[in-house]
Amino acid sequence: LSTKTAIQSVNIYEVMEPKSRDINAYYESLASPTGTPTEDSYEATNPESFGPNKILFLDDVVQSTSYGDAAYHESIVHPSMMAHSNPQRVAILGGGEGAALREVLKHKS
Repeated sequence: LSTKTAIQSVNIYEVMEPKSRDINAYYESLASPTGTPTEDSYEATNPESFGPNKILFLDDVVQSTSYGDAAYHESIVHPSMMAHSNPQRVAILGGGEGAALREVLKHKS
């Protein structure tokens, strides 16, 4: 999926990463658990772990991925949270996927 507005370009790609995901395991994960030999496989019971990695690019810069967005969101949340001695309220602007909130909630204050 790709689109370009007057302000920015948005691209979303689905990528199968051969080092961490196997296309055969992905197809096995799609098998319906209706008595087929694959119904008890790990792949069939956890298909979300074997699908393609969705990668969001805004203006050709990676913003988020299905697998591995934590490093990006950790780097924008934790420095601010640690800079304040006792943060009680936090404003999250945007935050459509909830990853920034997930990182904020790791702090006890």
